[in-house]
Amino acid sequence: MDVRDWMKHRRSALIGAGSLIAGTVVLILVFLAVDIGDTSPPDTLARTTDAPTTTEFVPDTSPAINYTPTEPPITPAKPTTTTLPSSIPIDQTITVASPSGISSVNGTSSSQIDGQGWAVAIRLSDGSIVAQHVWPGYGEPGDTTIYRIADGVTESYIAPVDPANEWLRMHDVITEGGNDKVLYSAKSGLGFDQASEELFLYDTSTRTSESLGIIGGWEDGPGRLSIGRNFIAGESFSQIESAPLLRRRDGNTIDPATFGLASTYADCAVCPKSFSVDVAGVHLAWVEDDVLVVIDVTSGARVAEVRLLEGLGRDIDSLDVSGSAVIVNAHDRNTGVLGRPYVYGFDGTSTQLPVVGRASFDR
Repeated sequence: MDVRDWMKHRRSALIGAGSLIAGTVVLILVFLAVDIGDTSPPDTLARTTDAPTTTEFVPDTSPAINYTPTEPPITPAKPTTTTLPSSIPIDQTITVASPSGISSVNGTSSSQIDGQGWAVAIRLSDGSIVAQHVWPGYGEPGDTTIYRIADGVTESYIAPVDPANEWLRMHDVITEGGNDKVLYSAKSGLGFDQASEELFLYDTSTRTSESLGIIGGWEDGPGRLSIGRNFIAGESFSQIESAPLLRRRDGNTIDPATFGLASTYADCAVCPKSFSVDVAGVHLAWVEDDVLVVIDVTSGARVAEVRLLEGLGRDIDSLDVSGSAVIVNAHDRNTGVLGRPYVYGFDGTSTQLPVVGRASFDR
Protein backbone atom coordinates (compact mmCIF):
# COMPACT_ATOMS: atom_id res chain seq x y z
CA MET A 1 0.00 0.00 0.00
CA ASP A 2 1.56 3.33 -1.08
CA VAL A 3 1.26 6.55 0.88
CA ARG A 4 -1.72 7.88 -1.09
CA ASP A 5 -3.71 4.66 -0.55
CA TRP A 6 -2.83 4.73 3.11
CA MET A 7 -4.03 8.34 3.40
CA LYS A 8 -7.33 7.49 1.70
CA HIS A 9 -7.82 4.53 3.99
CA ARG A 10 -7.07 6.66 7.04
CA ARG A 11 -9.46 9.42 5.88
CA SER A 12 -12.26 6.90 5.37
CA ALA A 13 -11.70 5.54 8.85
CA LEU A 14 -11.86 9.01 10.36
CA ILE A 15 -15.03 9.86 8.47
CA GLY A 16 -16.65 6.65 9.65
CA ALA A 17 -15.69 7.34 13.25
CA GLY A 18 -16.98 10.88 12.98
CA SER A 19 -20.28 9.66 11.58
CA LEU A 20 -20.62 7.17 14.42
CA ILE A 21 -19.97 9.89 17.02
CA ALA A 22 -22.39 12.34 15.32
CA GLY A 23 -25.08 9.67 15.23
CA THR A 24 -24.62 8.99 18.91
CA VAL A 25 -24.92 12.72 19.72
CA VAL A 26 -28.12 12.96 17.66
CA LEU A 27 -29.64 10.02 19.54
CA ILE A 28 -28.78 11.62 22.88
CA LEU A 29 -30.34 14.94 21.83
CA VAL A 30 -33.49 13.16 20.62
CA PHE A 31 -33.72 11.34 23.93
CA LEU A 32 -33.38 14.61 25.86
CA ALA A 33 -36.02 16.30 23.69
CA VAL A 34 -38.46 13.48 24.35
CA ASP A 35 -37.67 13.51 28.05
CA ILE A 36 -37.96 17.25 28.82
CA GLY A 37 -40.09 18.55 25.98
CA ASP A 38 -39.36 21.18 23.40
CA THR A 39 -37.11 23.79 25.02
CA SER A 40 -35.58 25.33 21.96
CA PRO A 41 -33.30 28.25 22.85
CA PRO A 42 -34.55 31.74 22.02
CA ASP A 43 -33.53 33.38 18.82
CA THR A 44 -30.77 35.42 20.44
CA LEU A 45 -29.35 36.55 17.13
CA ALA A 46 -32.61 38.19 16.13
CA ARG A 47 -32.94 39.96 19.48
CA THR A 48 -29.38 41.17 19.36
CA THR A 49 -29.96 42.58 15.92
CA ASP A 50 -33.24 44.28 16.88
CA ALA A 51 -32.04 45.82 20.15
CA PRO A 52 -31.35 49.56 19.96
CA THR A 53 -27.70 50.52 20.20
CA THR A 54 -26.04 53.87 20.49
CA THR A 55 -24.28 53.39 17.15
CA GLU A 56 -27.62 53.83 15.37
CA PHE A 57 -27.96 57.45 16.54
CA VAL A 58 -26.83 60.39 14.49
CA PRO A 59 -26.02 63.16 17.02
CA ASP A 60 -27.49 66.61 16.57
CA THR A 61 -24.85 69.21 15.65
CA SER A 62 -26.26 71.67 18.17
CA PRO A 63 -24.22 71.54 21.40
CA ALA A 64 -27.34 72.15 23.50
CA ILE A 65 -29.01 68.75 23.09
CA ASN A 66 -27.82 65.14 23.07
CA TYR A 67 -29.97 62.04 22.67
CA THR A 68 -29.83 58.93 24.86
CA PRO A 69 -30.98 55.47 23.71
CA THR A 70 -33.73 54.94 26.25
CA GLU A 71 -36.27 54.23 23.51
CA PRO A 72 -36.10 52.70 20.04
CA PRO A 73 -33.55 54.49 17.86
CA ILE A 74 -34.51 57.94 16.63
CA THR A 75 -32.41 59.74 14.06
CA PRO A 76 -32.80 63.47 14.73
CA ALA A 77 -33.09 65.80 11.79
CA LYS A 78 -30.47 68.41 11.03
CA PRO A 79 -30.60 71.62 13.11
CA THR A 80 -31.84 73.65 10.16
CA THR A 81 -35.09 71.69 10.13
CA THR A 82 -35.52 70.37 13.68
CA THR A 83 -33.79 72.89 15.91
CA LEU A 84 -35.01 75.78 13.81
CA PRO A 85 -38.46 74.91 12.42
CA SER A 86 -38.75 78.59 11.59
CA SER A 87 -36.91 81.72 12.57
CA ILE A 88 -38.14 84.27 15.07
CA PRO A 89 -36.64 87.72 14.53
CA ILE A 90 -34.63 88.85 17.56
CA ASP A 91 -35.68 92.48 17.86
CA GLN A 92 -34.24 92.89 21.36
CA THR A 93 -30.60 92.72 22.39
CA ILE A 94 -29.65 89.72 24.51
CA THR A 95 -26.74 89.40 26.94
CA VAL A 96 -25.11 85.99 27.42
CA ALA A 97 -22.78 85.00 30.29
CA SER A 98 -20.38 82.07 29.94
CA PRO A 99 -17.05 80.81 31.31
CA SER A 100 -15.34 82.51 28.36
CA GLY A 101 -16.90 85.94 28.90
CA ILE A 102 -19.97 88.08 28.29
CA SER A 103 -21.41 88.42 24.78
CA SER A 104 -24.04 90.71 23.33
CA VAL A 105 -26.33 89.20 20.70
CA ASN A 106 -28.25 91.40 18.28
CA GLY A 107 -30.11 89.51 15.59
CA THR A 108 -27.76 86.89 14.17
CA SER A 109 -24.54 88.67 15.15
CA SER A 110 -22.71 88.65 18.47
CA SER A 111 -19.83 90.53 20.03
CA GLN A 112 -17.80 89.79 23.14
CA ILE A 113 -17.87 92.44 25.86
CA ASP A 114 -15.74 90.91 28.60
CA GLY A 115 -13.28 88.03 28.67
CA GLN A 116 -13.71 86.93 32.29
CA GLY A 117 -15.73 83.89 33.32
CA TRP A 118 -19.30 84.70 34.44
CA ALA A 119 -22.29 82.65 35.61
CA VAL A 120 -24.99 85.27 34.99
CA ALA A 121 -25.06 88.74 33.44
CA ILE A 122 -27.91 91.21 32.82
CA ARG A 123 -27.69 94.55 31.02
CA LEU A 124 -29.23 97.50 32.85
CA SER A 125 -31.25 100.27 31.23
CA ASP A 126 -28.20 102.60 31.22
CA GLY A 127 -26.18 100.13 29.15
CA SER A 128 -23.99 98.87 31.99
CA ILE A 129 -24.03 95.22 33.04
CA VAL A 130 -24.43 93.55 36.43
CA ALA A 131 -22.83 90.13 36.61
CA GLN A 132 -21.69 87.38 38.95
CA HIS A 133 -18.77 85.00 38.54
CA VAL A 134 -20.35 82.02 40.34
CA TRP A 135 -23.88 81.04 41.40
CA PRO A 136 -23.08 79.07 44.54
CA GLY A 137 -24.62 76.71 47.02
CA TYR A 138 -23.79 76.64 50.70
CA GLY A 139 -20.09 76.81 51.47
CA GLU A 140 -19.01 76.49 47.84
CA PRO A 141 -15.75 78.31 47.09
CA GLY A 142 -15.72 81.28 44.78
CA ASP A 143 -16.30 85.00 44.60
CA THR A 144 -20.05 85.64 44.99
CA THR A 145 -19.77 89.43 44.76
CA ILE A 146 -22.13 91.04 42.24
CA TYR A 147 -20.17 93.32 39.90
CA ARG A 148 -21.07 96.19 37.60
CA ILE A 149 -19.30 96.51 34.25
CA ALA A 150 -19.40 99.92 32.54
CA ASP A 151 -17.10 101.30 29.82
CA GLY A 152 -14.74 98.38 30.24
CA VAL A 153 -14.36 98.93 33.99
CA THR A 154 -15.46 96.26 36.48
CA GLU A 155 -16.38 97.41 39.99
CA SER A 156 -17.72 95.64 43.07
CA TYR A 157 -21.42 96.48 43.34
CA ILE A 158 -23.02 94.22 45.96
CA ALA A 159 -20.64 92.30 48.20
CA PRO A 160 -21.25 89.75 50.98
CA VAL A 161 -20.83 91.22 54.45
CA ASP A 162 -18.95 88.13 55.65
CA PRO A 163 -17.52 86.25 52.63
CA ALA A 164 -16.65 83.26 54.84
CA ASN A 165 -20.24 82.86 56.03
CA GLU A 166 -22.40 84.51 53.36
CA TRP A 167 -22.99 83.73 49.70
CA LEU A 168 -24.88 85.94 47.25
CA ARG A 169 -26.98 84.85 44.27
CA MET A 170 -28.13 87.33 41.62
CA HIS A 171 -31.56 86.47 40.22
CA ASP A 172 -33.03 89.24 38.07
CA VAL A 173 -33.27 92.97 37.32
CA ILE A 174 -36.35 95.18 37.10
CA THR A 175 -36.64 98.83 36.04
CA GLU A 176 -39.05 101.09 37.93
CA GLY A 177 -39.41 104.85 37.52
CA GLY A 178 -36.17 104.97 35.56
CA ASN A 179 -34.26 103.15 38.31
CA ASP A 180 -32.83 99.66 37.92
CA LYS A 181 -33.28 97.28 40.84
CA VAL A 182 -31.35 94.04 41.30
CA LEU A 183 -33.12 91.01 42.80
CA TYR A 184 -30.63 88.91 44.76
CA SER A 185 -30.52 86.61 47.77
CA ALA A 186 -28.00 86.11 50.56
CA LYS A 187 -27.41 82.65 51.99
CA SER A 188 -25.77 82.60 55.41
CA GLY A 189 -25.11 80.33 58.35
CA LEU A 190 -23.93 76.75 58.54
CA GLY A 191 -25.98 73.94 60.02
CA PHE A 192 -29.67 73.19 60.38
CA ASP A 193 -30.38 75.86 63.02
CA GLN A 194 -28.35 78.74 61.57
CA ALA A 195 -28.77 78.44 57.79
CA SER A 196 -31.15 80.80 56.01
CA GLU A 197 -31.57 82.56 52.68
CA GLU A 198 -32.98 86.08 52.54
CA LEU A 199 -34.28 87.86 49.44
CA PHE A 200 -33.34 91.49 48.69
CA LEU A 201 -34.13 94.16 46.11
CA TYR A 202 -31.16 96.48 45.53
CA ASP A 203 -31.86 100.02 44.23
CA THR A 204 -29.00 101.07 41.95
CA SER A 205 -29.81 104.79 42.37
CA THR A 206 -29.75 104.87 46.18
CA ARG A 207 -27.31 101.94 46.58
CA THR A 208 -29.54 100.45 49.29
CA SER A 209 -31.15 97.02 49.71
CA GLU A 210 -34.73 96.27 50.74
CA SER A 211 -35.43 92.93 52.43
CA LEU A 212 -38.24 90.89 50.88
CA GLY A 213 -38.17 88.13 53.50
CA ILE A 214 -36.71 84.68 54.12
CA ILE A 215 -37.03 82.24 51.21
CA GLY A 216 -34.87 79.27 52.25
CA GLY A 217 -33.07 77.36 54.96
CA TRP A 218 -30.68 74.44 55.39
CA GLU A 219 -32.72 71.80 53.55
CA ASP A 220 -34.78 74.00 51.25
CA GLY A 221 -34.22 76.94 48.95
CA PRO A 222 -35.02 78.43 45.55
CA GLY A 223 -33.64 78.09 42.10
CA ARG A 224 -33.28 81.21 39.98
CA LEU A 225 -36.07 83.75 40.60
CA SER A 226 -37.60 86.43 38.38
CA ILE A 227 -39.51 89.60 39.18
CA GLY A 228 -42.23 91.49 37.32
CA ARG A 229 -43.72 94.45 39.18
CA ASN A 230 -45.28 92.94 42.32
CA PHE A 231 -44.91 89.34 41.17
CA ILE A 232 -41.93 87.12 42.04
CA ALA A 233 -41.76 83.71 40.38
CA GLY A 234 -39.44 80.76 40.61
CA GLU A 235 -39.10 77.25 41.95
CA SER A 236 -38.21 76.04 45.44
CA PHE A 237 -36.64 72.71 46.34
CA SER A 238 -36.72 70.51 49.43
CA GLN A 239 -35.04 67.11 49.16
CA ILE A 240 -36.93 65.26 46.36
CA GLU A 241 -39.80 67.75 46.23
CA SER A 242 -40.12 70.88 44.13
CA ALA A 243 -42.78 73.56 44.27
CA PRO A 244 -43.82 76.70 42.41
CA LEU A 245 -42.51 79.72 44.30
CA LEU A 246 -45.08 82.43 43.51
CA ARG A 247 -45.33 85.43 45.83
CA ARG A 248 -45.67 89.19 46.23
CA ARG A 249 -42.97 91.55 47.39
CA ASP A 250 -44.54 91.78 50.84
CA GLY A 251 -44.13 88.01 51.25
CA ASN A 252 -47.75 87.00 50.61
CA THR A 253 -47.87 83.82 48.57
CA ILE A 254 -49.88 83.36 45.39
CA ASP A 255 -51.91 80.14 45.25
CA PRO A 256 -50.45 77.94 42.46
CA ALA A 257 -53.96 76.60 41.82
CA THR A 258 -54.74 80.01 40.31
CA PHE A 259 -52.74 78.88 37.30
CA GLY A 260 -53.73 75.22 37.40
CA LEU A 261 -50.61 74.15 39.31
CA ALA A 262 -50.16 71.82 42.27
CA SER A 263 -48.60 73.09 45.49
CA THR A 264 -45.75 70.54 45.31
CA TYR A 265 -44.30 67.95 42.94
CA ALA A 266 -42.37 64.89 44.13
CA ASP A 267 -39.58 63.34 42.08
CA CYS A 268 -41.25 64.11 38.76
CA ALA A 269 -39.23 64.57 35.57
CA VAL A 270 -42.11 65.92 33.47
CA CYS A 271 -43.88 68.15 36.03
CA PRO A 272 -44.05 71.96 35.67
CA LYS A 273 -40.72 73.66 36.45
CA SER A 274 -38.48 76.67 35.71
CA PHE A 275 -41.16 79.28 36.43
CA SER A 276 -40.43 82.81 35.19
CA VAL A 277 -42.42 86.05 34.96
CA ASP A 278 -41.73 88.89 32.53
CA VAL A 279 -40.60 92.32 33.78
CA ALA A 280 -44.10 93.74 33.22
CA GLY A 281 -45.69 91.07 35.41
CA VAL A 282 -48.06 90.14 32.57
CA HIS A 283 -46.93 86.66 31.50
CA LEU A 284 -45.86 83.66 33.59
CA ALA A 285 -44.00 80.87 31.78
CA TRP A 286 -42.84 77.38 32.71
CA VAL A 287 -41.93 74.06 31.11
CA GLU A 288 -43.89 70.78 31.26
CA ASP A 289 -41.75 68.01 29.79
CA ASP A 290 -41.05 69.31 26.25
CA VAL A 291 -43.83 71.92 26.23
CA LEU A 292 -43.34 75.60 26.98
CA VAL A 293 -46.44 77.02 28.69
CA VAL A 294 -47.27 80.74 28.90
CA ILE A 295 -50.04 82.04 31.19
CA ASP A 296 -51.77 85.40 31.36
CA VAL A 297 -51.19 86.44 34.99
CA THR A 298 -54.44 88.42 35.26
CA SER A 299 -56.88 85.89 33.80
CA GLY A 300 -54.96 82.66 34.39
CA ALA A 301 -55.65 81.65 30.78
CA ARG A 302 -53.04 79.86 28.70
CA VAL A 303 -51.65 82.24 26.11
CA ALA A 304 -49.34 79.75 24.42
CA GLU A 305 -48.28 76.11 24.44
CA VAL A 306 -45.13 75.66 22.37
CA ARG A 307 -43.57 72.30 21.56
CA LEU A 308 -39.83 72.39 22.32
CA LEU A 309 -37.12 70.37 20.64
CA GLU A 310 -37.48 66.76 21.77
CA GLY A 311 -35.62 66.15 25.04
CA LEU A 312 -34.92 69.83 25.68
CA GLY A 313 -37.31 70.06 28.62
CA ARG A 314 -35.24 67.65 30.70
CA ASP A 315 -32.16 69.87 30.47
CA ILE A 316 -33.70 73.28 31.22
CA ASP A 317 -31.61 75.66 33.33
CA SER A 318 -33.83 78.74 33.33
CA LEU A 319 -36.26 80.85 31.30
CA ASP A 320 -36.44 84.59 30.62
CA VAL A 321 -39.67 86.11 29.29
CA SER A 322 -40.01 89.39 27.42
CA GLY A 323 -42.83 90.59 25.16
CA SER A 324 -43.98 87.58 23.14
CA ALA A 325 -40.73 85.61 23.34
CA VAL A 326 -39.01 83.32 25.84
CA ILE A 327 -35.30 82.56 26.19
CA VAL A 328 -34.71 78.90 27.04
CA ASN A 329 -31.35 78.23 28.70
CA ALA A 330 -30.47 74.52 28.76
CA HIS A 331 -27.56 72.25 29.61
CA ASP A 332 -25.81 69.98 27.17
CA ARG A 333 -26.75 66.53 28.49
CA ASN A 334 -23.45 65.02 27.38
CA THR A 335 -21.13 67.57 29.01
CA GLY A 336 -23.35 69.10 31.69
CA VAL A 337 -22.42 72.64 30.69
CA LEU A 338 -24.74 75.28 29.27
CA GLY A 339 -25.22 75.06 25.52
CA ARG A 340 -26.47 77.61 22.99
CA PRO A 341 -29.71 79.19 24.28
CA TYR A 342 -32.95 79.06 22.28
CA VAL A 343 -35.46 81.84 21.74
CA TYR A 344 -39.08 80.70 21.27
CA GLY A 345 -41.94 82.92 20.18
CA PHE A 346 -45.43 82.45 21.57
CA ASP A 347 -46.44 81.43 18.03
CA GLY A 348 -44.02 78.49 18.02
CA THR A 349 -41.28 80.06 15.91
CA SER A 350 -37.76 79.65 17.26
CA THR A 351 -34.10 80.32 16.74
CA GLN A 352 -30.86 79.44 18.49
CA LEU A 353 -28.30 81.98 19.62
CA PRO A 354 -24.79 81.81 18.10
CA VAL A 355 -22.98 81.62 21.47
CA VAL A 356 -23.16 79.32 24.51
CA GLY A 357 -24.04 80.38 28.04
CA ARG A 358 -26.90 81.72 30.19
CA ALA A 359 -28.87 84.39 28.30
CA SER A 360 -31.11 87.25 29.45
CA PHE A 361 -33.06 89.90 27.59
CA ASP A 362 -31.62 93.38 28.08
CA ARG A 363 -33.62 95.60 30.41
